[in-house]
Amino acid sequence: MSAIITKSILTQKVGVLSLVATHRSASWFSKILYPFSQPNQSITDSYKPSSQNGNQCFLPVRSDAELDDTLRFNNRSPLILNFTVRGNDTCNKLTGALNRIVLLETDKRVNIADVETDYLETRDSMLRFGVKQVPTLVAVRKTFPVDHYTVPELTNTQVNWQDLKRWIEKNAD
Repeated sequence: MSAIITKSILTQKVGVLSLVATHRSASWFSKILYPFSQPNQSITDSYKPSSQNGNQCFLPVRSDAELDDTLRFNNRSPLILNFTVRGNDTCNKLTGALNRIVLLETDKRVNIADVETDYLETRDSMLRFGVKQVPTLVAVRKTFPVDHYTVPELTNTQVNWQDLKRWIEKNAD
C-alpha cells in the first residue's frame, strides 16, 4: 500500500497549529527522518534486522532480570553471551571482533548480547553460566550454556580471528 501515512507533522497556519498528515515519500521532512527509504518500499522493510545475515545484537544486559528477558526473547536462535567490562582493552578487542564476525562475516544464524559484569546485578549470572574470568563468551541454546570461549590477556596482540570465527560458527545454526 503506497499511500500509507507514516508521519504527522505540525504546521502553522495563521497562528493556529494544525495536524497535517504527509506521505513518507512526499515530504522533505520525512526524507530527513527516513534517509534510506525507497519510494516503493513498504513499512515492514524498514524494520528488518540491520545485518545482512539476519543476526541481531541485543542491548547490553545490566541485571539478571534483563538477561532472563533476553534469553526468553531469543529462545529459537543460538545466543552468544559476551561477559565483558566496559573500558577494558582486552574486553573491547574481543567485543569488537565478536560484533564484526557475527553481524558482518558469518552466514550462520546466531545472536549476541553483552553482559556487563561491572554491575553488581549481573554477579549471579556469572555463577549461573560458569564464568570464571572476564572476558568470556558463552554459547547458549534454549537458555542453557553449551560452550565457553576465553582469551588470554591481549595487551600487545589482537584477537585470534580465525579461532574466534571457528568457535562462533561451531555454535551457530
